[in-house]
Amino acid sequence: MRTFFVTGTDTSVGKTICSRAIIQVLQEMGTQIVGFKPIACGQDEPVYADSLDDPKNDYGDEDNRDVLVLQNSTKENVSYRDINSYTFLQTVPMITAEKGRIKLDKIDQDLARLTATYDAVAVEGSFGWLSPMNERFTFGDWVAKHKMPVIVAVGIKEGCINHALLTVQSIENMGLPVLGWIANRINPGLGHYAEIIDLLSSRIAAPLLGCIPYIHKPETQDVGKFLTNVEQLRHIQALLAK
Repeated sequence: MRTFFVTGTDTSVGKTICSRAIIQVLQEMGTQIVGFKPIACGQDEPVYADSLDDPKNDYGDEDNRDVLVLQNSTKENVSYRDINSYTFLQTVPMITAEKGRIKLDKIDQDLARLTATYDAVAVEGSFGWLSPMNERFTFGDWVAKHKMPVIVAVGIKEGCINHALLTVQSIENMGLPVLGWIANRINPGLGHYAEIIDLLSSRIAAPLLGCIPYIHKPETQDVGKFLTNVEQLRHIQALLAK
């Protein structure tokens, strides 16, 4: 297993921050890992160029923030184009997908090149688990085709319990293992935060990898330290080495 997929319970729940955390912690454990976001859509949030000024960042005004964060998260020398197949300014990928502009063969080739070069690849989806990639395939279909295990990013907010349980159920119904889930606090004012985590932990069989608190500019910080389930992280690392 050289790849795993990071999906989210919705859009804007912190998939990229969770991917950054996983990349950071596995790197500290000795794994040569990069991120890969095959389809990037929209540019609703600013790119903090002052904090993403690594020389390897060859980005322009139309480059996607999520891809830039993944690029900045790895210690490997990868370009924007190495870890992204398609970037669109639209925020709704279905519009482009229905026009047939997204070719899965290209995405497959880009992924194969990365897996041939690095120990592991964290593949980050766009929007949710069943969002379409093209006119025929959802992200879930494509992940099932590649038999990737999945890590679920759960943005802790109103409605997240239902979204999380439905997402995990769909993944498992497609015959894929859930390696774990990450709680990402995206609403600092949400009440009953601890109770929500406890309830999700009791309903999701996969282990909780950690809880990322609400922090300023998490894309510039060490968020890997918040993934504290060392036993499961070592298990994931061992699977990646097979």
